[in-house]
Amino acid sequence: MKLSTAENAATEQADRTALYDQIEAEFEAIKQRYRAKLGPEDVAYIKGLRLKSRIAEVIGRGLLWISKDPLTFALGVAFTWLHRNLESIEIGHNVLHGQYDSFPEIPQFHSRNFKWKAPVDEEGWRREHNGLHHVHTNVFEKDPDLNHGILRMNDQVPWNNYHRWQVPMYLFIAYPIVLYGFNQQNLGFRQSYRERHFPTGNVGYAPVHHPEDVTVKDLKRRHWLSVGRVLFKEYLLFPTLALLTGFSYWKVFLGNMLVDGLNNYWVSLTIQATHFTAPLQPEDALRHKGHWYLTQLDSSVNFKGGRAMSILWGHLNYQIEHHLFPDVPSRHYPDMALEVQEVCKKHGLNYQCNPSWGRAIRNYLGVMWKYSFPPKAAQTPTGEARHA
Repeated sequence: MKLSTAENAATEQADRTALYDQIEAEFEAIKQRYRAKLGPEDVAYIKGLRLKSRIAEVIGRGLLWISKDPLTFALGVAFTWLHRNLESIEIGHNVLHGQYDSFPEIPQFHSRNFKWKAPVDEEGWRREHNGLHHVHTNVFEKDPDLNHGILRMNDQVPWNNYHRWQVPMYLFIAYPIVLYGFNQQNLGFRQSYRERHFPTGNVGYAPVHHPEDVTVKDLKRRHWLSVGRVLFKEYLLFPTLALLTGFSYWKVFLGNMLVDGLNNYWVSLTIQATHFTAPLQPEDALRHKGHWYLTQLDSSVNFKGGRAMSILWGHLNYQIEHHLFPDVPSRHYPDMALEVQEVCKKHGLNYQCNPSWGRAIRNYLGVMWKYSFPPKAAQTPTGEARHA
């Protein structure tokens, strides 16, 4: 007996719902298994990481301070970069996701108490990154990280002349200072810029909203407090202390500037290379947790790397697991990945993983380059030119 169109549609919907139910149950089971494992080892991990970060800072800043040759100077840059990098992504980013909020013995690593050693306003980050990007990942005009700044990464965003230059602008202007620019996105300053300069304003971009009692003056104050604390430390305090003790102000200043640039580039390319996968995701995925889990699989891509390097990448080479389980301590992601892959294999789902960081970066830059240019003109049935 042949089913009607309506009956076919109902059957397909039932099959989809059954799949969503299975996916939700299996991913929730993974999450709960690892939550049950949380304990003293997690506390020791984050406290040990902070200790290693501080040791690297003392060594690095000390070498920059006293260096008299290029080798000592380079080692000073390397150790100071290690400190700044650990604090930026493996400690700061993960702590602000609430990964250690369940441990009363380490209140300094609770997301609401934590002070980032990066020039980023913590409240703005939690609101934009945790509350919008991780909820509406790759949803058009809902995910502020999908097309941030002037970036155009899909055909639905109207093209304008700014986009022609997005590859060099991001590689040589935005990425060297990306941490200093996060507030521009998180606090809503970028959308004000687009409103003034883009022909279509914020069409294609997701706005960031703040409570009505928060004024532009408040946002600017928060921005400069978070940025100023880092600028003061890196470019005034430590260079001046070097000068007062008989060493070179400018050598320390230059060393800190190199560390800043390297740290910003590392963070930029790690984050960007694991996002911006196709296709765009439906807004209604939030109606079913299993459907939402599937959109996170579609919206994230991993790249391979060893466990030690994963720490330097903030475990964001496991971006899929991070998007599925953002509040589980990141040190568990390599093990969770094996279970996620089993679920994907069982249900015939695509688990996206690049063979290396370099390949992931190349793929991302290729997408950025592609959308730098206006859509190609196509022909209508009447022969008139139109834009796809």
